[in-house]
Amino acid sequence: MMKRLILIFTGILILTTLAAQQIPLSESYYIDKYSFSPSYAGNQNAGYIFTGYRSDWTGIKGGPKTFRISYNDRFMSNSGYGIKIMSDKAGIFNQLYFLGSYSYSLKAGEDHRVLFGLSAGLYRNSINLLDYYNDPNYNIDPALVRDDINSKIKFMSDASLTWLWKGLEAGFMFANINFGDAHYKNAGTKYNPVANFQFHATYEWAVAENWDLLPLAILRGGKYVLSQFEVATMVRYQKKVWATLVFRDPGIFGAGIGCNIAEGLILNYNFNFASNVALNVFNNHEFCLGLNIFKFAVKKQAPAL
Repeated sequence: MMKRLILIFTGILILTTLAAQQIPLSESYYIDKYSFSPSYAGNQNAGYIFTGYRSDWTGIKGGPKTFRISYNDRFMSNSGYGIKIMSDKAGIFNQLYFLGSYSYSLKAGEDHRVLFGLSAGLYRNSINLLDYYNDPNYNIDPALVRDDINSKIKFMSDASLTWLWKGLEAGFMFANINFGDAHYKNAGTKYNPVANFQFHATYEWAVAENWDLLPLAILRGGKYVLSQFEVATMVRYQKKVWATLVFRDPGIFGAGIGCNIAEGLILNYNFNFASNVALNVFNNHEFCLGLNIFKFAVKKQAPAL
């Protein structure tokens, strides 16, 4: 009876949490556009491996933590591909994504291009109940739940389109596209991952010699998910050193810095905080490292005299 009550409670908790579930946030979109949208695969920083780590709500135990790794490259004049893996842990919940992507660039007129992107792969959700029941504030016998509850592996896909004209880019993406409910292997409950959407627009503006300004606007939302608006801007010098500012509703402010450390090596850091709570509670930190092995490993030889 107790085990059945636990499973019922868990099912309610799953449905409540996933009803507001979005794809984990990242603010490395200026340097790793492929992770931002599959239409960019092979079209920006091709040949780079990007690894990213984001810690949200660092002042709260069990705050979301996200790890990403991706690679994208071009394999034909108009086509690109990419692979990305993402692991997201928030409290007792864990999400794992493994996606492969294909993109195609179509010339739609003078100075106009349209990028089509499609991702497909696998998704799994798990619940680590021991993290919950081992808490000393709870006295439920942990022997009742000895293992994690894992969902069956589920098919997942993303689709996106981006329009490019000179320095202007605008596009949309539908993410978490899936069919049917996902079932847990050892629990009598099921869920359906929430489909998300994302619109974005950015412009690269050369404000002075060696200086660029790149404003960006993003709108995110989804089924049962409140829409969220984000604006950011990057100031970049010689395309090697940059700083960013960001605002995301409700009341999230942030800043970031980054640089090309060496040929084929990129480093980026972002920090943001919630303005309506204590500064040390909802801090977010994100690190991103990009490496092009072929560029970084090849040493330039000195010209022969």
